[in-house]
Amino acid sequence: GSMAKSPPRPLREALMEAIGHRGYLFMTLAFFACGFQLVFITTHLPAYLQLCGIAPGVSATALGLIGLFNTIGTYGFGWLGARYSQKHLLALIYLLRTLFIVAFLLMPISATTTLIFAAAMGMLWLGVSPLVTGILSRVFGLEHFGTLYGVVFLGHQVGSFFGAWMGG
Repeated sequence: GSMAKSPPRPLREALMEAIGHRGYLFMTLAFFACGFQLVFITTHLPAYLQLCGIAPGVSATALGLIGLFNTIGTYGFGWLGARYSQKHLLALIYLLRTLFIVAFLLMPISATTTLIFAAAMGMLWLGVSPLVTGILSRVFGLEHFGTLYGVVFLGHQVGSFFGAWMGG
């Protein structure tokens, strides 16, 4: 005989399962930190560089490099995420970001160090997205994917708010 299709799972049930899942909470918190870092950098890097006596054109070039290298990094991490542990790649991005930020703050600020930092951060900018979407779809399926990703991304936007506000 033919198999009966199971009824769709209620959204509330899927959300409760996700909220009770340590990995889901970690991803939401990680996206909060991600939003904080990225908006903090784009909002406050130009003013920081100006305080350090760096020409305004360097700030504009740095933001442009972030965008350029972001395209490469996002594609690259999506490609890697199809072949290697998405969870480990995600952890690697956050670790490398932290190391690059610390290194940048410890080095003497110049046009060269700024542009190298911008390229490195760009490579790590949104590479988290293909990894998080891959993990979410694998762990929770696609039935309520839009809502579950929306909640994680809300964490990103709240982090973005705090990144701009607290830096100011």
